[in-house]
Amino acid sequence: MDDERTAVADSESAEPESGAAPMPECAKPVPELDPDAAAAAAAAAEIARTEAAQVQAARQRKQAIVREVKDYMQSIVLAVFLAMLIMTFIGRSFVVEGASMEPTLHNRERVIVEKISYRFTSPSRGDIIVLKNPWRPDPVGFGAAVEAMKELVDVTGRMRPYIKRVIALAGDTIEINAGVVFLNGKALDEPYIMEPPYYNYGPSVVPEGHVFVMGDNRNNSDDSRGSVGFLKISRIVGRAAVRYWPLARTTAFERPNVY
Repeated sequence: MDDERTAVADSESAEPESGAAPMPECAKPVPELDPDAAAAAAAAAEIARTEAAQVQAARQRKQAIVREVKDYMQSIVLAVFLAMLIMTFIGRSFVVEGASMEPTLHNRERVIVEKISYRFTSPSRGDIIVLKNPWRPDPVGFGAAVEAMKELVDVTGRMRPYIKRVIALAGDTIEINAGVVFLNGKALDEPYIMEPPYYNYGPSVVPEGHVFVMGDNRNNSDDSRGSVGFLKISRIVGRAAVRYWPLARTTAFERPNVY
């Protein structure tokens, strides 16, 4: 009996109980990292992150500069376009060059010339006008636009416009005799001129679509008596409305009541 009990006990101790966890195997040792290699790897990773951040920042700065340049260019183009639009269709500043309009206007004075009124009305006697240089061509269409651009950027003075006063309109008879200007047979009393003209002219009838112009300095002016001839209305740039420089002589021009 003792032998049987011993055998059973041995058998029970040899077999694990049902559901019991197996005995774990011996754990494998984990190799230790070299501290210097770990530090180098961390430094390399940090350098890579820094370089990536610098590249991204440089890309963002470049994009910001490109955007800013584009904004400036767009603003400049828009400003030039608006300036050209205003100068072509509304009005612009002109510098008086020469003495042909003395004593009304003197050399280097500045005037504002408006271009709107003559789109709806015809020039009137006594208007001070700016006209295209008589030596310039008179193109139409695209050629006219090219000529206008040349005038805007002219720095040589060869395309310099003239400034004169309208004396006679289409159908008027103009004559100068003995220093007196006769308009349709009536002598004009002109307090705005420098002195009476020395030379006689006419009588002549102003053709349709034209005006007759003279400078107020009658003896020092190239006008309808010379190279300008009868002036086509289409060659009038605009009407001088205001002298704004020098400030002490600021004036809004009015038609003299002599016609």
